[in-house]
Amino acid sequence: MTRVLGIDFGTKRLGLAFGDPLTGVAVPIDTVELHGNDPVKVVWGMIERDGYDHVVVGAPSDPTSKLHQAVVAFAKQLRNVSGITVTLVDEHLTTNIADQLAREHGGASHDDSLAAMLIVEEFLHEIASRFTKASRDKSQRSQ
Repeated sequence: MTRVLGIDFGTKRLGLAFGDPLTGVAVPIDTVELHGNDPVKVVWGMIERDGYDHVVVGAPSDPTSKLHQAVVAFAKQLRNVSGITVTLVDEHLTTNIADQLAREHGGASHDDSLAAMLIVEEFLHEIASRFTKASRDKSQRSQ
């Protein structure tokens, strides 16, 4: 995994961010207004053009919500079309934190690409934590 695309999924727009697993850095890219376009086709075009090999999508915590179900369906379709790994990450509080970050830096009160950046950061942090734990466990076994 070398290029991670993070998505703050919405029915009207997608917040997008890039994540680098090697450095652990995530940066907002853009917010794309869908205007009725198929979000799978929009994202698949980015994957092909920019060479992403992993996609992380923020999902609401409540699995019974309509948005959660839409995110799951989107992730499944994207996985089927692209053949790459699509991971769901709990987006709990990402919108609130993104709004706070935007206000602190003089931006708009809501920026979906900042929310996508936070989603990618959460994913990269989880990967780093698992790697650190595995390395620590291996080191303890070899002692």
